[in-house]
Amino acid sequence: MGFNGINTALTALRVQRQGLELAGQNIANAGTEGYTRQRLETTSIGGSSVPALWANKPIGETGGGVQVTSVNRLKDAYIEARTRYEHERQATTTTTHEVMVDAERVYNEPGTSGLQAQLNNMWAGFADVADNPKDPAARTQLLTRAQSVASALNSSASELSGQYDNRRTELVSTVNDINSAASQLADLNGAVIRAKSAGVSYNELSDQRDVVAMKLVEQTGAQLSQAADGSYTMSLGGSNLVSGTTARALKVAGGASITAAQSGDTAGLKWVDTDSATTGVSGTAGAITNALTTVLPGQLTGFDKVAAALVNQVNTANAAGFTTTGVAGGPLLSGSTAMGVAVATTDPFAIAASGDKTQAYNGANADAMARLGTTGTADTIYQTNVADIGMKVRAAESAANTQDGITTQVDAARSAASGVNLDEELTSMISYQRSYEAAAKLMTAVDSMLDTLINRMGA
Repeated sequence: MGFNGINTALTALRVQRQGLELAGQNIANAGTEGYTRQRLETTSIGGSSVPALWANKPIGETGGGVQVTSVNRLKDAYIEARTRYEHERQATTTTTHEVMVDAERVYNEPGTSGLQAQLNNMWAGFADVADNPKDPAARTQLLTRAQSVASALNSSASELSGQYDNRRTELVSTVNDINSAASQLADLNGAVIRAKSAGVSYNELSDQRDVVAMKLVEQTGAQLSQAADGSYTMSLGGSNLVSGTTARALKVAGGASITAAQSGDTAGLKWVDTDSATTGVSGTAGAITNALTTVLPGQLTGFDKVAAALVNQVNTANAAGFTTTGVAGGPLLSGSTAMGVAVATTDPFAIAASGDKTQAYNGANADAMARLGTTGTADTIYQTNVADIGMKVRAAESAANTQDGITTQVDAARSAASGVNLDEELTSMISYQRSYEAAAKLMTAVDSMLDTLINRMGA
């Protein structure tokens, strides 16, 4: 061993120092979102692989030391793909559950202030009028209770309309975030391509890019693929959202109001550059879009059916009776939607309580109207709506809870594969430290040997 031994020790010192620095980098970023643990890959330095004079070391000679071949990010491609899929599912189920819970609150059932309680009070009011048709107080109280029913339907429709407006505003905000993230991903693609071409490390850039890509997956359910130049491509329904250094923008179109959505003018996402519909959207944006196109308009339609059935039911029954003057009853309610239903009269004696026009106060028709609560369609429709929203909320809750559990397991697997383990890093530090000390001892020993050989053998 001669001067080559000093070089061998020097390469060892350099590699072990770089290993220590890398362990420090891992430890420093143990809590950094999206950081991927890095590992030093080394190989021994041997003789030249090109045939030439003196290219190969003589038999018995050692190699030339050690060298760093790469600094790798410890990523498992399967786990990464699975993580993106499960995070998209989690974003979808969580947002869907939130939408359904908000819609269920509109019903406020069971309770003393819900629509069913108001309907029961109104039917009981008809029974009171049937018991005492001459009492103006009973008739006035019935109209008040009918107004409470109308107000409950109006309030439910208004609440759903407000939820719709808020969700549409949320969708616009989400789309703005998507466009910003897509632009950021395109910029990071460019930075990675340039770094790769220059032959410098781009591990930290890749970590940042993965965080942005995961955000886009959660928001849109975009499909990710990697090009030969190392750039990411994100696509929706077969159309590229991000390709290389180019990012396309989305916009929200249609569905300005919940009534517009009911009539077919639904909200959706479109590409800004082509003004064509964006397909294949899931995640947060997809769940919100579904709420605007299906869930909230569908709930309002359910209340509209209750209102229309109630108006038809009450007015038909009132027309079958007679007022105190012997005249056939007129409409007690007006409107055909939950938003527009109202009490059509303020005259308590417009209630056609009598079943015989020659008997002003026999109350037979009011008694028949009191039984509409058990035989009529309005209550049945409403009870079906309540049961339906209850089942949908439970299903959404179950799906969200199940997905949360799956996502937690996948995240744990991802952390085990790619996250920083402090115990492992401390072990690596000790290993690198001891190797560094050994290489330093080797250099000292070779230096001492050469000093003896050169300066003292002739003495």
